[in-house]
Amino acid sequence: MPMKITYSLAIWGLFLTASGAQELMPLSAGCNFAAADPAQELYTYEASGEALQIVEQLMRVNVLPQNFVVRAADCSNAVATTAGNQRYILYSTAFLENFKKEAGTRWAAYSVLAHEVGHHLSNHNLSETDPRIRKRYELEADRFSGGMLYRMGATLEEAQAGINTFSLEGESSTHPGKRARLEAVAVGWKQAAELAADAEMSTGAVADDSEEKKLFKQAQAEKDPLKAIDLLDRAIELRESYADAYLERGKRKVDMENHENYAYRTDYRGAIDDYTVYLQMRPKDPEALTERGYAYFGLGEKDKALADYNHAIRLDRNYADAYLGRAWLHLRDDGDAALKDLEQVARLDPENAGAHYWQGNILYGYGEYGKAIAAFDRALAIDTGYFDAVYLRAAACRFAGHYAEAIADYNRAQALDGGQFTGFINRGQCYQTLGKHREAVADFDETLRLYPESADAYLYRGVSKSVLGLKAEAQQDFDRVFEHTVLVVNSSVKIGCLLVEYGLPAEGLVWLDKALEKSPDNAQALDCRARAK
Repeated sequence: MPMKITYSLAIWGLFLTASGAQELMPLSAGCNFAAADPAQELYTYEASGEALQIVEQLMRVNVLPQNFVVRAADCSNAVATTAGNQRYILYSTAFLENFKKEAGTRWAAYSVLAHEVGHHLSNHNLSETDPRIRKRYELEADRFSGGMLYRMGATLEEAQAGINTFSLEGESSTHPGKRARLEAVAVGWKQAAELAADAEMSTGAVADDSEEKKLFKQAQAEKDPLKAIDLLDRAIELRESYADAYLERGKRKVDMENHENYAYRTDYRGAIDDYTVYLQMRPKDPEALTERGYAYFGLGEKDKALADYNHAIRLDRNYADAYLGRAWLHLRDDGDAALKDLEQVARLDPENAGAHYWQGNILYGYGEYGKAIAAFDRALAIDTGYFDAVYLRAAACRFAGHYAEAIADYNRAQALDGGQFTGFINRGQCYQTLGKHREAVADFDETLRLYPESADAYLYRGVSKSVLGLKAEAQQDFDRVFEHTVLVVNSSVKIGCLLVEYGLPAEGLVWLDKALEKSPDNAQALDCRARAK
């Protein structure tokens, strides 16, 4: 004889344990997730192995005993209900399979089932008809689902996959709207995350008034990394399980790379050992994983560095430093991947001038000078004294043909750090292009003061001196070009083309003819010669 059950809060579709053959279950009341009227009776079947496995995994991460069974049924999605004193979850197998496909993540199935489990473990009255109470039940079950999925390792986006699969936006008489339900899942997920973090961060802690804590605080205030490491050594000797001391000691071992006197003693391997001890006590700390990733990167162990950065991001998708570290890792071999990570850094930490600068750096390398300039502008809006951003912006302006703007940037960079500034030859070429040959000569003079054997500086200075009528001095510069280069033909062509460009076609032809004597098919020389004539 079929069981008579009282239908109640149908929400979403899934699975659990129930033995027995096919049975016809009359349903007397309730609603499903889509707020449609439920069927009056359902055929039920034994739950699938997948359903049993997921339920088992869910029940492992909470302390309450299972008080329900699950059966497959010919319902539209899922039903949480009771029969007599027994609680049930009924689910549609077809719905489950399509649901996983549409959501694009296995977590969709978990989220739906966790929601149904939440109704039962919260002992909701499934015969309730008051709409306000029904909606409260739904949000409580959503919050429960978010917490359960966090404990199973789901991200917030994965925990919300179940709700996001449905297109429903408005609320019904029994269910709140989509936005409210997504927020309930997020609240449960975040609360579970904070509880876990509090519990984890207490591992390896010490009393505030302990001697090892005092040594740790002294180490934090110490600017000399070696002295700080000595203090942390002593703290760890007093308490071998002092987690924070290992993390800080690892940072200081890497910190030595920034000190001129200690750079050669940078201890990446020792830092990795310290971070690993710390992570054994606090395995879900994205900061420690990111720091260890940087140390691996310092040793050239890119695969291990990437694994740590990826792990940190999985733990906290809003941890900007992990994206920044991974961007550094990708800079040389995958500019597109680096750009994507830098976009995340800029989104999460908009005031990070370095993220904008490196976006500009990559775009500059791609030849996308307009976009590079825009990125440098964002960096400089945050840090007006960012020398590298000003300097590379000048180069981008030069290649984009904005010569006056490039000169202004070179001047600004020189004013920011005259000792570091070496862009004289580039600024000189901008002056030269604008017809300001005296200013150009002054910059080429500075280049030759720094680099006395620069063939290009002699070449460009010779051209500007020719335009200024200083023929003898120009010839001396051209002679020096060939003292410092083996590219005789190329240099002759460049001199000839520049002289033609700056209004001295007759002088330019002399150089071009010399080049064509040695290389008759030189396309650039032929083109410049045609323009000269």
